[in-house]
Amino acid sequence: MGGMSARKPCKAPTGRDAGGNVIVELALVLPFLLLVVAGIVDLGLLYWEKHVITNGSREGARAGARAGTAGAADQRVSQVEQIVQAYLDRYNLKGPDGNSIVLANNATFFYTWDNSGSPPVLTVELRDIPVAMMLLPNIQALLGGQVRTTPVMLQARTTMAAEWTTPPVP
Repeated sequence: MGGMSARKPCKAPTGRDAGGNVIVELALVLPFLLLVVAGIVDLGLLYWEKHVITNGSREGARAGARAGTAGAADQRVSQVEQIVQAYLDRYNLKGPDGNSIVLANNATFFYTWDNSGSPPVLTVELRDIPVAMMLLPNIQALLGGQVRTTPVMLQARTTMAAEWTTPPVP
């Protein structure tokens, strides 16, 4: 075997040599991992907030559909709005500024009805409820990306058959 030397098989670094590789691999993977985790958390919170807004409109429609005495609506429109507001407050729904969402301040609560059919139907709608992402913009800023400052606008609409024959008053 003249001139040929025996080759040693390549081995993975062990002991102190492996520490450098682990740090480099972590540095490469960590930003992507942070983006994925932040995205999952933010989308989960966004889904929860949409769920709260949808249930708030459903609670308002349920309260507005009930009939009181003599076939009149049991709740005034302002009372239905207060019921929806109380529902949003109970679940501590916050806007992008960190304050509680107030329906009366930004005209996002709509209560309409249609008496043309039998039974009449009413609709409670919440429009343009601003919700901010919490983690993803901060992670993007850490990685040098452009931060989105505009909030996500959520909407919910519930239509329900009314028990009353006389529509509600404001």
